[in-house]
Parts: sequence; C-alpha cells; structure tokens
Amino acid sequence: MRRFDAEALRPFIHGAGALVTGARGGLSPRRLPRWTSGQLDDPYFALMERCANGVGLRFGTTARRVVLRLATTTVEVDGGTAPRPASVAVLIDGERAGLAPLPLGDVVHLTDRYAVRGVDRREPSVVGIDLGDSATDGAVVELLLPHDRAVELLGLDADGEVSAVPHDDRFRWTHYGSSISHGLEAPSPDLTWPAQVAIQQRWRLRNLAFGGNALLDPFMARVIGDAPADLITLKVGINLVNADAMRHRVLVPALHGFLDTIRERQAETPLVLLTAVSCPAHERAPGPTVMAGGVAVAARRGIEPDPGALTLEDTRQALQRVYEQRKRDDPRLHLVDGRRLLGPEDVGLLHDGLHPTAGGLTLIAGRFTDALHAHGVPLAPPTTARGAAPEGRDVTRASSIDSENRSHYGF
Repeated sequence: MRRFDAEALRPFIHGAGALVTGARGGLSPRRLPRWTSGQLDDPYFALMERCANGVGLRFGTTARRVVLRLATTTVEVDGGTAPRPASVAVLIDGERAGLAPLPLGDVVHLTDRYAVRGVDRREPSVVGIDLGDSATDGAVVELLLPHDRAVELLGLDADGEVSAVPHDDRFRWTHYGSSISHGLEAPSPDLTWPAQVAIQQRWRLRNLAFGGNALLDPFMARVIGDAPADLITLKVGINLVNADAMRHRVLVPALHGFLDTIRERQAETPLVLLTAVSCPAHERAPGPTVMAGGVAVAARRGIEPDPGALTLEDTRQALQRVYEQRKRDDPRLHLVDGRRLLGPEDVGLLHDGLHPTAGGLTLIAGRFTDALHAHGVPLAPPTTARGAAPEGRDVTRASSIDSENRSHYGF
C-alpha cells in the first residue's frame, strides 16, 4: 500500500478556499480564503463555512482499493435535530460509483445561542473504498466530502499509483446561495442540487452556498469575483426575508454593489441572477421567519405598517429592477425566476414549508439547466484560453496552511 500523509493530499483537494491545520494536525478545508475570517464574526456563519460542501479529493489512480483517513465534526444545537452519520460520495471518471458511510465523528454541543457547552470526541474514521477493476488501467477518482460538517483530512492509502490530475479543463461553475443550495437535507454530498447538476454536466463546482447566509455580504462578492469561472449563478432572496435583514431601500444598491464588485474582476463571465423559489410563508408576508410546530411561518410583527419591509415578491421585483437597469451595459447578465425551479405547485416538496426534501432538491437540479438554456445562458466551455486568477488571490495562495486560523467556536 502506498501511504500519503495529510500534506501530500494538498494537490488533490478542490473546491476549498483555504486549508488550515486541524486539531489532529491534518488538513481541514475551508470554503473561503483566510482573509475573510475577519469580515464577519458570526458563529452560525462559521458553522456553515466549515462544512465541506462541494469540497473533494480528485486524483488519477490505478488502485483497486483506497483507504481514506479523516475526522469529522458536526454540531448539535439545543432544541435542534440530532446529528446523523455522514458519507463520502465516490465518482469514477465522472460517474457515481457509490457511497462510503462514515460514523458520526466528533460532536460539538451548542446552546441555542451557539455557545459551546461540550464536545464529544471520537476516534478518526478509516474508510476503505473498493474501486474494483475500473481504475486498474488508470482512472480519475473523486471523493466528495460530507456537505454538512467540518472535515479534517489525515491521509490516504492506496494499493496502486496515485497522482494529481494535471489538467482539469472542466467547465467551472461558481454558485452562491442559501440553505436551499447548501442542501443540508440531502442524504449524501452528491445529492445537493448543485452537486447533482455538476455531476450530470461534468462541471467543476465551487459551492458558496451557506445556510441562512446568502445576505449579499460584500466580502462574498470579492470571493466570487476572484474565483475564475465559466458561469456564475447567484441565488438571492430568501435569506434577506428570513432574517428581515434589509428594506427595499437597501437591497437595490446592495445588489448593484455586489454585482459591480464581481464585474470588476470578471467582466465577461456569464452571470445569472436566480430569484427565490416558492415559499408560501413569505410570498406576501415579510420576515423574520420563525418555526411553529416544525413549519416555517412569518413572525407576527409588532411594528407599525412598514411598506419597505421585504416579502419574496418584493425581492423578485427588486432583482428584476436591477437586471433591467444593467442588462444594456452587461449583455452576459441574465435573470431566471426561481419559481421555474420549484414553484407554487411544488410546495408539497418543502418538508417544513421552507426547505426542499431530497426529492425537491432533485426536482430543482433537473430543471436548472433547462431554465438556463431557455434564457440563452451559454453552458459550453469557452473556446478562448482561460485567464489566470487575479494576482494575490488565487486558490493556491489562499489554501496555504494557517495554523492560527482554528475556530474559536469549538472546531
């Protein structure tokens, strides 16, 4: 067996913005580059950013069997659902080849205010993955890491040659979105709706969807713009209402600024604004969102009538307005109504009135590329040479180990 320690795995990791030293001395992928850590001090965002959603190992190999050594950390919030075991999704030459189940791993117990009140430590996982004869003549294997927890990579063993894939010329897709795109309800990392699209289309996905946090934070526009892409999609609306985070007066200029920042870095990349999918609780009622009997409802607002408060209908109108104002000078900007992906007739697939079931995620994935085709969005690799990442912000620099960047939230 050939044995690779954590550091040797660095060339195989994709989909991460940074690699930091974990509690066990391994490599812990983060979805954002290190410089963003000082931009937002919010414990829930920290939890979402540490989920290895869209992050994986990709390598060429002749092995019949590999053994992945890793540790995972999930959280249990007081009053929330109990954490569940996870899995690693296995792709061989772009095709699904199965799942490798993982035990629960470490669990951080949090109060409802996200303060740490205890940690259950468990032994790291050692997961054997049989590749069979499919890789003996050489194949590209991809191991998609769990999408709903933090991961620390400790090493890889293989009974054949393992090497970095020299040229990854897949179509590059950067997606920004909320919990619906994060897909915590998906039973495995290959079944979030963006992962389903990327696997079907054989695209290279950078998933920048963070549950509860698609709030047009300015630093996210910089991250998106600094990630070279052939397609950028921005799913905007639901979290603005969930958090009651903006009024119409703020949303329109904030969205213009978000787009300006991206376009300063990638002026020619097709960019698609996706409005919110259907959510009955907030189509005409402003946020914030609260849960009542396990179902999302609009909070009873104890304030005077507020015409600036945002409903989902308002957010769709605001995105339409921004699109209309910009499309003449930005012909590669597109707008897709999210209700084409999951509409009023599909709300039975929202298990809590807000989040899609696994079947709902698959429905969205199945409709996504058709919706883009209908709006003339180019979905083929460009024929011209791809540009380099902006100086000083490429993922190689951003991924260097930062031993000081361990989370003060407990993992």
